[in-house]
Amino acid sequence: MLRTPFLFAAATLSVLPALAQDGYEPPLRANDLASDERYSAGVHSDSNPAQVRGKDIGARRLSANNVWTGLRAGKTDDKVNENYVVYGRPFYAMAAGTVVGCWRNAPDNPAKSKHPDFTNNKMPNGGNHLYVLQDDGNYVLYAHAKPGSIPATLCPHNAVQLSSNKRDGGEPSLLLDTKVDKGARVTPGMPLGLVGNSGDSSGPHLHVHVVRNGVGQPMPFRRGMTTPLGDDDKADIDGPWTRLDGKEMPARRVLLWAPHKQGNYSFNGVLAANYQRMVDHLADSELMPGLITCAGNGATYNSDWSPAKDKNWASFNAMTPEEAKAKHSHYTGLGYQRTSSYTCGPHSVAVWKK
Repeated sequence: MLRTPFLFAAATLSVLPALAQDGYEPPLRANDLASDERYSAGVHSDSNPAQVRGKDIGARRLSANNVWTGLRAGKTDDKVNENYVVYGRPFYAMAAGTVVGCWRNAPDNPAKSKHPDFTNNKMPNGGNHLYVLQDDGNYVLYAHAKPGSIPATLCPHNAVQLSSNKRDGGEPSLLLDTKVDKGARVTPGMPLGLVGNSGDSSGPHLHVHVVRNGVGQPMPFRRGMTTPLGDDDKADIDGPWTRLDGKEMPARRVLLWAPHKQGNYSFNGVLAANYQRMVDHLADSELMPGLITCAGNGATYNSDWSPAKDKNWASFNAMTPEEAKAKHSHYTGLGYQRTSSYTCGPHSVAVWKK
């Protein structure tokens, strides 16, 4: 029986979603985390009109009993920035635009407290940040970056402390010291800096919000998957994961499985219990499989992936001989060709492309 995409049982189907979904690129990438780590997001503000749809994004590691902790393995001191999973991870441009304001050399706060430069008004609220006027007419703020991580090619301001707290009175209202004239261009997916803990921040995270005329704007994302994160910090690594597919992240605490960067990948020795989860994620990342093999009667899988050219592919694993024959007949009847087929013991895995 043909399975619904992303709802799978023993013999499973993966169909690539439409490629031209509206929305921004997520500002983070799965490549920058380990396999047992995910980004996490929560609602930044329910009162500030400009930031009401903003997100504070951290990262978490799966520990015991489905609990996701924000600290790295073996670390317990939450007052040390470097102990946080998210600290120092790259962040990326969501859309094309021009830098109009920035700061890059403010010191980090110690976790759980504030640096004297912030309390003495010598640091922007966003700490090390980029304000970008996107080509869609919205402004986006990427805030709280690690000192020195925003490239000088994007931010020409090298001072550590503000000389003044005067603002330009515009919308958004920028500190005069942070304004940039004829700023650099950014493109979707361009690396912008590393997650830090500078400015009005009590712990390492990336703050991002989109605004126009003082009103927070939606942030729909083309790619990425979320699953609810409970108030007890618990979530199942198997989800259910829901694709964003041009929608905003839910207005609640979630884990975010950001997409992989476009590229060529090989994943070897993936346990059967983890394989379908990986396939769902890579399909959401707009990648498609090439050769897939299995071993140990289907206990593990090896697979090659590359950027998807279109949505016309399907893949099943853990097929019996009867299921494999039926699937081949069905897809060849629709004009597909089988491009990969491998049998290990009583089961097989195959890919069809059109």
